[in-house]
Amino acid sequence: MANFSSTDLFSVKGMVFVITGGGSGLGEWMAQAFDANGASKVFILGRRKESLERVAASAINKSIIPIQCDITSKTSLASAAAEIGSQTPFINTLIANAGLIGPITALPSVAGTESLDEIYTQLWATSQPDSVAVLDTNVASVYYLFLAFLRPLAAGNTHADSRGTQHHIQSQFLTIGSMGGLVRHADPGHIYLSSKAAVMHLTKCLSTDFAPYGIRANSIAPGLFITEMTGSFFVDGGKGMATKGALPKEVNPAMRSGSPEDIAGTALWLVSRAGAYVNGCIVLLDGGATSITPATY
Repeated sequence: MANFSSTDLFSVKGMVFVITGGGSGLGEWMAQAFDANGASKVFILGRRKESLERVAASAINKSIIPIQCDITSKTSLASAAAEIGSQTPFINTLIANAGLIGPITALPSVAGTESLDEIYTQLWATSQPDSVAVLDTNVASVYYLFLAFLRPLAAGNTHADSRGTQHHIQSQFLTIGSMGGLVRHADPGHIYLSSKAAVMHLTKCLSTDFAPYGIRANSIAPGLFITEMTGSFFVDGGKGMATKGALPKEVNPAMRSGSPEDIAGTALWLVSRAGAYVNGCIVLLDGGATSITPATY
């Protein structure tokens, strides 16, 4: 008989997660949500030890475990995978959340309000190494993160203690893309938006190539969430915000930025039995912003 209880459908009890960029923002909120709902272990990866330890200390059920790691280094990724492997024989979901905005190259929303010479000067002045760093962090490092944890992901489908094995929840690689990878007006920057389009396509490729091995791949494409990474650009820089989190309907039909509950609820759906039949999907989480701007989705 079908079980439609929300406590069963959305349960993450006993599950094991690994989240990059877990020291702040979306990663922190997802980690706290998994911990609050009974996860066995939630490993959070990041460069800043203090931020990771702060998030771990905030855990209601004390299941969040900080692991210092530079995701742009294969050596560091391998070391983190080995350290996590010494504490668990499997993981159920690997979340690639760490990201970098890089050079701001947003042009005026009304084309032609600046001269071409002004635009050239603005864009040419950006740093090429900084742009390359965005592509490295947001795309290449995501690929090597997946490879570093490929074997424990596979074990999440077979190990006797795994909830995935017990409840037919195939292991999952979950990337955090962006509505920016779908829209055509490059705000906040051309390289950032291109990197997010790339990582979402990478996710689709992995969902196809690793489906025969029982490993799913999906991506969440958030719209505007006020985090440590985005706050200075979207709040201090304006973007039509009257107060923190409030947006005019011309910018977002929901008239607000995303909340911790918005990302937590979406993540809980995708990693639990409720989302176990989802594979190769880009989940747009933007309050309708993409629907009112030039975009391809």
